[in-house]
Amino acid sequence: MKLSSVAFSNRLLPILLTQVAGLACGIIGVRLASHWVPPEVYGHYGIFLSLTPVGMWVIFAGLNKFAARHWAESRDRAGLLREVLAAAGRKTPWLVLTVAALTMLALPEPSVPAGGLLLLVAAALTVAHFAQTTLQADRRHWADCSISASGAVTRAFVPLLLYGFVSASFAALLGGFLLHALVVAGLGVWWLRASWKKPAAPGPRQLTATYAGPLFTALALAGWALGGMNRWVVAGFYGAEPAGYFTLAGNIALILPSMLGTVLLQYLQPSWFAAYDGSVAARRDLMARVDRAAVAYAASALALTLLLQLLMPLLIGPLISARYAAAAALVMPAGFFAVAITTGHFYHTALLALRREPACGPVDLSGTACLIAGSLLGAAAGWEWFTRWLMWAPLVPWLVNRTLARRAALRAA
Repeated sequence: MKLSSVAFSNRLLPILLTQVAGLACGIIGVRLASHWVPPEVYGHYGIFLSLTPVGMWVIFAGLNKFAARHWAESRDRAGLLREVLAAAGRKTPWLVLTVAALTMLALPEPSVPAGGLLLLVAAALTVAHFAQTTLQADRRHWADCSISASGAVTRAFVPLLLYGFVSASFAALLGGFLLHALVVAGLGVWWLRASWKKPAAPGPRQLTATYAGPLFTALALAGWALGGMNRWVVAGFYGAEPAGYFTLAGNIALILPSMLGTVLLQYLQPSWFAAYDGSVAARRDLMARVDRAAVAYAASALALTLLLQLLMPLLIGPLISARYAAAAALVMPAGFFAVAITTGHFYHTALLALRREPACGPVDLSGTACLIAGSLLGAAAGWEWFTRWLMWAPLVPWLVNRTLARRAALRAA
């Protein structure tokens, strides 16, 4: 795709700046966390963080997918926003029940205040994520950058500053993360204000049963579990301290693969969605474009992760506290697993672009089942087998997700 100067300044530049801000804040945050927070406390905090996306990534996932796919082409965004808000209201009791269950089963210090805080965080992050989804769909990348950059700063620093200067406690970390969530939610509401103030136009409903129903919730539940599962596996099989090492390693390893995947998907997704065509030739062309992007992503992300692993001995001391030295060997396994997850997102996005949403079910769930089963079996076999499995995980999306996605995309509608 040819990149014009306008496309660079209005689209690619803000996307890149967003990732640079995230990278800088992530690096500084890793240094502060490794020097200030003990591994066992950081392990508990990592478990809490893995639960916070339950609203935006699970309960309301279908609504976000709908906005990503249809916001840009909608002629009645005020009506679409009201439909989504009404649907979100109907789903909110499920969020409350889910948070209550997670509070009792997963939080290291379950209590009513902790559950209420988790509920507030999950709701606030959902609002921010929906706003960012609409801004990205509308190619308003500078507006999206304002939310992302603000979120990177508050997420990295506010919890740690409260821990370091107010109270060296788990509660201080949680309170700081709540402040971060409220900041990004407030910015999201501010950016949506123009669409909300307009009256809805009369016409047929825009939100379809596919997006409002259980399909994307089930897929998101599997994806959310996949994203946090290895932290839970390490904590369950090996204890809180190893989970702290793995959490820090994961935070370091995720930075580069996540940045690269976000840049590519944010930049390419609008053109993939605009290229929708029911013909076989157009579908083949789109899948070829997705293949090229996925190959470029996977090769680059794996190389960057390998380079980071080679540099880790130099980072112990100057960047990472020596008490987290055990985390250094886990960076490449954690990073390779992250590449496997993100590679699968390319084929999920391709099916959305081709309006083959029902096919996302077997494609995503098959890949997720393979990754989860591999981690559980590897952990049961022992630490060495577990880390070996993480290294082989990037093969799964190519053998499973790509194969099933191409079959679904190219068969007759």
